[in-house]
Amino acid sequence: MSICWSLIIMFWNLFRKKPAQAFDNNIEKKFKPEISNKPLPIRKVVNIPVSFLNKLIPVSQLLDGKDIQKLQITAANFLPGSIIFNRGTESDSLIYIVKGYVYMESNNGSIQEIVAGSFKALYPLSAGKQHCMTAIAKTDVTVIYISLSALLMERPVTSFENKLNIPKHLGNNSFFNSFYENLIQGDLKTPNLPNTTIKFNQAVQQGCDIKAITKIINLDPVIAAKLIQVVNSPIYRLPDPITSSFDAINRLGLQTTRNLVTAFSMKNLIKCETPLIKKHIQDTWMQSIKVSSISCILAQLTKKVDPNEALLAGLLHNIGALPILVFADSLPEHTYQSIDIDICINEMQGQIGTIILEKWGVPDKLKQIPLQATNWFADNGKGLDLNDIVLLAKYHHLLNSFSDTKLPLISTLPVFQKLDNQQLTPEMSLQVIQDAQQQISETMKVFMA
Repeated sequence: MSICWSLIIMFWNLFRKKPAQAFDNNIEKKFKPEISNKPLPIRKVVNIPVSFLNKLIPVSQLLDGKDIQKLQITAANFLPGSIIFNRGTESDSLIYIVKGYVYMESNNGSIQEIVAGSFKALYPLSAGKQHCMTAIAKTDVTVIYISLSALLMERPVTSFENKLNIPKHLGNNSFFNSFYENLIQGDLKTPNLPNTTIKFNQAVQQGCDIKAITKIINLDPVIAAKLIQVVNSPIYRLPDPITSSFDAINRLGLQTTRNLVTAFSMKNLIKCETPLIKKHIQDTWMQSIKVSSISCILAQLTKKVDPNEALLAGLLHNIGALPILVFADSLPEHTYQSIDIDICINEMQGQIGTIILEKWGVPDKLKQIPLQATNWFADNGKGLDLNDIVLLAKYHHLLNSFSDTKLPLISTLPVFQKLDNQQLTPEMSLQVIQDAQQQISETMKVFMA
């Protein structure tokens, strides 16, 4: 049976058991306007203030001020009930609402309302090469169009070997300036892998047999015990229990064992004394575990990515926060505030994380995970890959948590279009995570112990 039909059957069974609950604050199924099939209005070139364009996502992330000024932007007006675009039709632009109210209708009939001037209006109604939802004007509506080609949506990831890309607004942050000075002078402490992990990786690269590699693992009883614990967990669902690290490695395979050994090593990479920093580290580790667990589940669901690689990639996605926290711990507490740390982490952890993974010599497909996980609109132009799985897992984690992070509509993300039949609406996403909660709990037990 194909993945497409498997997903359809799975979601049908979910809804038969328990209908998904709509979000009261953004789902509206009443008072839907009568749909008009009038011809689309003519787009006209308009001048939009750069200050407004700088607020739009991902425009502000992809272009600098000079490039934004060069954009040719068109606009169109729609009457109530008019269809702005239909699901399944092709698109050549990012489309933003700047006036009025728009209904976004998904393929399962659920409706979300987008209001001009709201946070959600800063994200495009549609961002990919094909519309994933139908947009209907509830009131008189004006939308603007920004060409996808002008934004270079599929450009390669920037290299940060020579310098970091520093957002201008961080220039006035004294905590960041001190952190950056330490970074460029080479004084910043970055986490190193433990000796056991390094020796294990070297042994794998040298082609050593499982017996020799088992001896290295047994030098660290904690890692050896965790390998046995994870291979006996519901994650792998073995019929007979395994009691030795040799059998565990033999069952898991060298590549999966290597990923798990790296993952187990991460919990104790740094130790801090300041209570505030300890809490930050605990929160960072908890998020990495949850994103890792969901990454593994989504990899199993989509069958496009190795679940074990997804597990490790999820753990690594926020590794760049650690040097920032280590630096903060080295300063007197009165010299910074918690918000300074949060701002620095939000803006810089992706770039720093990629640098750390370069230093560790991890496989190439893992190196860009931290950087890609900070950009909802990251798109390599190819099929569903490891970066997409982690980004989707992070989205699900934030959707299912009490985080203050405001999220774009899932249908506007490039990764959404790579899913077979785009089956993951917000309601379905929460249902999938709820149904998989036992597996997430089991994964967390392994890594939290």
